[in-house]
Amino acid sequence: MFEPETTNVVPFKPRKAAAPYHPKTLIERIYAAGSLSVRADDVATKMAATMLQRLGFLVIEEISADGIPRPLQKGETRKAMDRPWRLSKPAFSGVLGQPDGEGAFRI
Repeated sequence: MFEPETTNVVPFKPRKAAAPYHPKTLIERIYAAGSLSVRADDVATKMAATMLQRLGFLVIEEISADGIPRPLQKGETRKAMDRPWRLSKPAFSGVLGQPDGEGAFRI
């Protein structure tokens, strides 16, 4: 006769997406806020930020253990992947990390 159905299949939790942020939305969030902090383990966001830094759209600063930010040059980002980062809007005119919306609607 038929035996009861037994399986050796173990259900796993579905994987969570690494980062749902497209580089376009990443740059929009940084420009709107002025700066954005990135966790040390968020590799997907860091890779998108590295690409945007090479294009000149943002500035990457490594946050050391004592909380002091150090600007990273274009070739240093790969070596600093184990530390948290702060992504800032470049100082096109004015101060580094100045949000776009400040003073935009003055009459």
